[in-house]
Amino acid sequence: MRCEQLNKLGLGLSEDWNVSDLILASRNGYLEGFSEEQLDKLGVLNEAITEYLVSIPVSQNVAITNADLATFYLYPLMKNLDHEESYILYLSRKNTIIKRMRLSVGGFTQTTIDNKQILRNAILLGAQGIIIAHNHPTDDPRPSKSDVLSTKSLERSCAALELTLLDHIIIANSSYYSFQEEKVSKYNKEVLNALAAA
Repeated sequence: MRCEQLNKLGLGLSEDWNVSDLILASRNGYLEGFSEEQLDKLGVLNEAITEYLVSIPVSQNVAITNADLATFYLYPLMKNLDHEESYILYLSRKNTIIKRMRLSVGGFTQTTIDNKQILRNAILLGAQGIIIAHNHPTDDPRPSKSDVLSTKSLERSCAALELTLLDHIIIANSSYYSFQEEKVSKYNKEVLNALAAA
């Protein structure tokens, strides 16, 4: 993006930047020579972009039948983060998306999954199933002991309300872990490309 456009945000830049590179560099602390004020403004820009991505309507005609399809709707929100965040897909009886939303923003090694908040929203939305996801900034998607325990806890809570936890996906930059599939997988580029073209 041209520096003139970015400077309308008060960034005071002297050269053109690719916005995604600028945001990624600011997230990961790679911007030398930037003032605290500039970094704060980039943080606000990053938050605005994230809120926009979450608000984009998702296709309500696509049934989420596997982890590949779920990651299509979740990966763009969590790729390249230097901290953990968690998101959820609330699904209809036919596994189509009712709503996608961010649950929490955490630190470098964990984020909170609040079962009560998840169940309350599911009831209000009339959801029949959910898929939760969070990222691992370390690029290792294998679940921690805490991930396993929180998934089992949420599964029990959902069962009490006849709600189905369809999957918990841990997203890393180059691969993901699906609790449902019980394995680490590389992203299916064909699925991502086909859905992006639809």
